[in-house]
Amino acid sequence: MSLKRLTHPNTLFLLILLAYLIYGGAFIFRTSTVVEESSFVPETKRYYVLFDDAMISLTYARNFANGDGLVWWPDGPRVEGYTNPVWVLYMAFWHWIAIADASKMSAVIQISGLVLLALNLVVVKKIAQRLSDSPLVMLGSVAFTAFYLPLNVWSLHGTEVSILTLFVSLALWWVLKMLAEDRFIIWPYVLLAFSTSIRIDMAVPLLGIAGYMVLNDRARWRQHMVIPVALMLAFMAPQFAFRKWYYDDWLPNTYYLKMNGYPLVKRLTQGYEVTGRFFMKVGFLPFAILIFRRDRAIRLVTWVFVGQVLYSMYVGGDAWEWYGGANRYLAIAIPAFFVLLWLTLDAFYRWLMDASAALSATNPRFRLQPNAARIGLALAAFTLLVNANYTYGTDALKEWLLIDKSMFADEYNEKIQVSFLLEALTKPDATITISAAGVVPYFTPREFVDILGKNDTTIGRMDAVQDVLPEYVPGHMKWDYDYSVGELDPDVVFELWVHEEDAAIYLDNEYVRVWFPPAGRDVWMRTDSPNIYWDRIYGN
Repeated sequence: MSLKRLTHPNTLFLLILLAYLIYGGAFIFRTSTVVEESSFVPETKRYYVLFDDAMISLTYARNFANGDGLVWWPDGPRVEGYTNPVWVLYMAFWHWIAIADASKMSAVIQISGLVLLALNLVVVKKIAQRLSDSPLVMLGSVAFTAFYLPLNVWSLHGTEVSILTLFVSLALWWVLKMLAEDRFIIWPYVLLAFSTSIRIDMAVPLLGIAGYMVLNDRARWRQHMVIPVALMLAFMAPQFAFRKWYYDDWLPNTYYLKMNGYPLVKRLTQGYEVTGRFFMKVGFLPFAILIFRRDRAIRLVTWVFVGQVLYSMYVGGDAWEWYGGANRYLAIAIPAFFVLLWLTLDAFYRWLMDASAALSATNPRFRLQPNAARIGLALAAFTLLVNANYTYGTDALKEWLLIDKSMFADEYNEKIQVSFLLEALTKPDATITISAAGVVPYFTPREFVDILGKNDTTIGRMDAVQDVLPEYVPGHMKWDYDYSVGELDPDVVFELWVHEEDAAIYLDNEYVRVWFPPAGRDVWMRTDSPNIYWDRIYGN
């Protein structure tokens, strides 16, 4: 292959795509863990595990595929403890065809995320090429999207971020095509309306784009106003009808958990705070393109990302803002952010070269050498990429470079061992409290008590506890030990949340501490429980 063909933009894009597939595969492998055989682990085996929230969805999916319904555990109450219905059904499909056992099922979902993100890179390429004829913009946008740590974390750990990112990018490309060709195209609205079945808050980009087009496509403003809303209602109405019939509620339990019982002003101020943290890492440079270009296409791309920023602020951010970078709401539009960034860099580079040429016409000593400008641009881009991935410090860079394991992966080995030991020490009818309600319940065939209420309507509808945690953490602000421990009377109290001493009135009088090696701490077991194998704990 000649050097000219090797450096052709399409060839370089394919090389980035190939590099990303290799990187993503290694990333997924680094999330897995080998659990060694022990007195309670039957065999040494490699396990793949998703992010804890995604494991909750995976548990619902498995139970549905097994014919037990969309419930957290077989014969359990009907509570909608997930926020991604179609993604759950997708997970259920793989369980239904039994493509893998429990140890490898997560890998199937992770590989799905990798494929979806790879397809997203193809769409990002098309978006960049529609906005600029510069190969630099296309290659930079694709590379930054491919190797942005938070997007890979949320997607390759099994959440629906992967497919939603692809859908937002596809919709954006279609709407850019609509603007360029000056005609109405229904498909971006169909796609985004359907995506509300994956996450209901995909109504945000749908209505945001529709509103933008109402203002910027005056010849067809009625179509942009009516058709998106009609499509959204067509896809949402069956969801609400099913939810009311099956769960006897109009909204998911997670909505009440996160949005009710906490002051709006406090939630908004927290959203403002975490948004500030994001921009402190990535900066505002992408928006500088509005200095160089103010056409409808550039404003559209900007608005799609800004819409997600405003929504993230409204809901108070995500529960893992300590991780830094784009949360799950911002991540689905981060390709638009990187396209704007590279449009800005390219525009600044062109302006710098033009200014240099103008100066050199009167004074040759001021001429900027093109190679020096390119080297400077490359160094600036590298610095921006590293800084964007410096989400929570040096450890984030190690995670990004695959030196260290990815988010929470170090905990997976412990949690799987916990699952085996809980199963070994309890009978099938045992009930167990848990706060991290994803990994352990998936691998342990027992009934669980969700301390934080994602799968419990009583907790979900109570008021948030405002004076314990230092800041608002969506989905982690409600708990009631009097109810979860005192009233539900679980056989095993494996996890509480904060201020464990508040449960002492029950633990000290009704439970006994038992050392739990995988967790490296004691757990509490109810002294009069018939659902515990006491002989396996104390011997005959």
